[in-house]
Amino acid sequence: MGLRDELRESLRSARSAGATFVRQSRGVMDDYVESVQTDSRMRDLDQRLAKAAQEAEADGNDGNHVIVPTKDDGKHNPVRDPKALHFDPFDIVAMMGWRERPTSLAYGAMEGIGNGVPVIADIIRVRTTQVCAFTTRPDGRHSPGFKVRLRDQNATPTAATEKRAQELEDNLLNTGYFDPEKPQDAISLTTFAKMFVRDTLVFDQACFEVVPDRKGRPSYFVMVDPSTIRLLDPMLREDGDPFAVQVINGSLVSDFTQDELAFCVRNPRSGIRSWGYGMSEIETLVREITGFLWGIEYNRRFFSQGSTTKGILNFKGTIPDKHLRAFRRQWYAMVSGVHNAWRTPITNAEELQWINLQMSNRDMEYGSWMDFLIKVCCARFQIAPEEVNFSYGNTGQAAAMGGTSTEEKLKASKDLGLRPLVQFFFNCMNQYYLQRIDPDFEAVPVGLDDRGPDAEAELLQKQTHVFLTVDEAREHVGLEPLADGKGECLLDPTWLQWAQAKEFADQEGGPGGDPFGGDDEERDGSTFGIEDEDGNDMEADDESGDGDDDGDGADKAAEKLPQVAKSDRTGVELASPQVVRYNLDL
Repeated sequence: MGLRDELRESLRSARSAGATFVRQSRGVMDDYVESVQTDSRMRDLDQRLAKAAQEAEADGNDGNHVIVPTKDDGKHNPVRDPKALHFDPFDIVAMMGWRERPTSLAYGAMEGIGNGVPVIADIIRVRTTQVCAFTTRPDGRHSPGFKVRLRDQNATPTAATEKRAQELEDNLLNTGYFDPEKPQDAISLTTFAKMFVRDTLVFDQACFEVVPDRKGRPSYFVMVDPSTIRLLDPMLREDGDPFAVQVINGSLVSDFTQDELAFCVRNPRSGIRSWGYGMSEIETLVREITGFLWGIEYNRRFFSQGSTTKGILNFKGTIPDKHLRAFRRQWYAMVSGVHNAWRTPITNAEELQWINLQMSNRDMEYGSWMDFLIKVCCARFQIAPEEVNFSYGNTGQAAAMGGTSTEEKLKASKDLGLRPLVQFFFNCMNQYYLQRIDPDFEAVPVGLDDRGPDAEAELLQKQTHVFLTVDEAREHVGLEPLADGKGECLLDPTWLQWAQAKEFADQEGGPGGDPFGGDDEERDGSTFGIEDEDGNDMEADDESGDGDDDGDGADKAAEKLPQVAKSDRTGVELASPQVVRYNLDL
């Protein structure tokens, strides 16, 4: 080896050693930087926890002090923050920024299930259509819709409040204020509701941005893709800081404060590792949806890849290979599907024999399994299977004795699932937009409990038999009272008989209601005489003639009438029954 070769080898060794040193130095430096950053974060965490503990101890909120109540000023302002933590402070992974949704399903998987699985897609479509019926002004008293009203139900509406409510309704119908010169830029509330309801049923996370005007007031609101919104770590948030960010392809593109973004969760959770995200019904139906897809795939392949019974075709006896191969090709072409599934093995032996490997081809278990999965999915979404065209039992048959009719099932399903969904939609509209414009008003659904004019007429018919008069019932439906006070009555026959009898008694007996007529003074001047059967007067007069009744006349009259017993005497026996005639001289 010459000098040149030695120098070349020395330079090659030095270069290799230098590269190794640089790589090792870079690794050491990266480890050092990461350890410094971790130590810095931990010191910041320790400092914040220590600071919070010192503030709690200074305010007397560490559990060892007694809080002395101050004078009530009517504001009820809290003196401290909650003691309990709503996040995990020792989760180092969360310190990198935003929080991912704690779920086993990604946003793309949930969206695919909401679009592709038959039963889930049908449920979402039905509920979306039902909610959209409440996003317009009602056409009549029995039509669904919404209206804006005063939040204080005891307040009397005025012309000014009615006008203001009309303006707010127009605002909601166009999802905010819009330029009259560009009406095509406005999005209807129905279009917004379709996106909102779909997002909340698929992700349980509906997000829309409230865009302010130059004065900071809400101008309009627009829907935001919920799969791109992530919540920030609560440990890193302060008052007025952004609480959510938009992440696209792993990159942060924008942030939002609580006044700028509405993050609507229908099924909130209290776990410290839920981080403010909800729980979608699709997340709870992973096993059921998987079984449903497997069942559909099994049945699809059964028809597309061959439907022959599983078994072995055996030829008994000696058959030339040429003929056996020809028969095998014809058999496979006849019974096999496009993918040659369940190919029947063919062997050569004595005679032709079919060996069945599947004793019975019963699909009852398959049908029952699919019905069970459909019912579980409908129950999780709180909807009746009849609403998505899955009717169980004999189709067209009336309900059996003691059973529930289909109409009652549908009404119960709407009360259980549709009512909370509609109320949740309008609560979000009120909380994040409408009440920020005018806190005295609120938007409420109309016609959610209405069953139609026939049901209303039946209800009024029952009420007019108990506590409503005819005029009150006519006022309820917007009609004028009957003329001459003919509607001031109930339609109950018992009440009508009692009222007519009372009116007749008042007319015949006067104010006192005397069935014999007349008043008290007329009755004082009347005489009450007693006669025997021959017509002789048997009245007990005063024989003394002085006009004073000392009781002797009454005793003598009693002696003349031994057959009449006084009411205050007991044990009087009548000798024989005699006829007594009473004459009234009026």
